[in-house]
Amino acid sequence: MNNPRARREGLRAKKTTDGRLAVYDEHTEQGHLLSPLSATVFHLADGTRTLTDLTEAATHTHPTADTTLIRLALTELNTAHLLDTPAQEPPADG
Repeated sequence: MNNPRARREGLRAKKTTDGRLAVYDEHTEQGHLLSPLSATVFHLADGTRTLTDLTEAATHTHPTADTTLIRLALTELNTAHLLDTPAQEPPADG
């Protein structure tokens, strides 16, 4: 799996009082409201962390986070076009 990297260009972000992150994409003129876990993953995804590293780092603020939840957060970010480099699974051995 490659190391996911969140987009930083063309975005405006503001943390809400309930821990969510409101992100406005200036390119698509769309807004996104990220869950607290997805917001954490968005901030942590700097292209240097593996899925395991992201999971470990996220558990500091989200103790119940596991690899499955981090993958779901990455999928949410990718679907919203908030990742420069999406996480990709290695091909399965056949």
